[in-house]
Amino acid sequence: MKLNVMGVLRDAWRLFRRDKELLLPVAAGFLFVPQLAMLLVVPSMPQIKLTPDMGEAEQRALAQMLANWISANGGWYLLATILVHFGTLVVLSLYLRADRPDLKAAMTGGLRQFPRFLLAMIVVGLPLGIGLFWVLLLIPALYLLGRLMLTGPILVDRRGSVRAAIRHSWRLTKGNGLVLSGLVSLSVIGGVLLGAPFVMMDQALRASAPNPLAIAIADIGGAAAVAACLLGAVMVQVAAYRRLAANDGI
Repeated sequence: MKLNVMGVLRDAWRLFRRDKELLLPVAAGFLFVPQLAMLLVVPSMPQIKLTPDMGEAEQRALAQMLANWISANGGWYLLATILVHFGTLVVLSLYLRADRPDLKAAMTGGLRQFPRFLLAMIVVGLPLGIGLFWVLLLIPALYLLGRLMLTGPILVDRRGSVRAAIRHSWRLTKGNGLVLSGLVSLSVIGGVLLGAPFVMMDQALRASAPNPLAIAIADIGGAAAVAACLLGAVMVQVAAYRRLAANDGI
């Protein structure tokens, strides 16, 4: 089955409009708050610039600076990642679990399923992490992410192993790799582009005479932009999976 991009986006938008009173509290608690906390509390990662004429002592100093930053702030990033993925699992459960749970049941059931879901999201996210580190690999990474983007919905719907969900996603997305990669790119690049002006504003405000209120307003805008893209990406997963699963032979 060939996916219709506009059809998937319309389905996702329709679901959001119908269920926004249910979705917005989940998005606020698990997608928006972690992003806001990161912007307000965690300092930016130090810029590491290696040059050919840089001596060994300078390289060690840069490596130590990065190690110190990770040691001081890595836990916050881990906590934010866990909350975002748990919020994603809750939203997927609301739409794809066979028993169609309410919010409370989706959250309690999500706690039991979360370790396996988190492992799957780490595996699926590896190509994007590599692509962001080596820019030349970004396009192949986005393609792989598009082919694997239904791993989470499959885990929620079928409750199999992580390996089986990844294999099923690869098979289910056959023939729609470019379409799904485009949808993934919309959420990834959209989140970066929408959040970038607020992040730049935050950095500019901190570099000059810091105004806590102005910084907080900028960070709220940046967190809201990223959270909106994250929620949009989850709704697109639901819509795409429903369309493809309806024609799945398994």
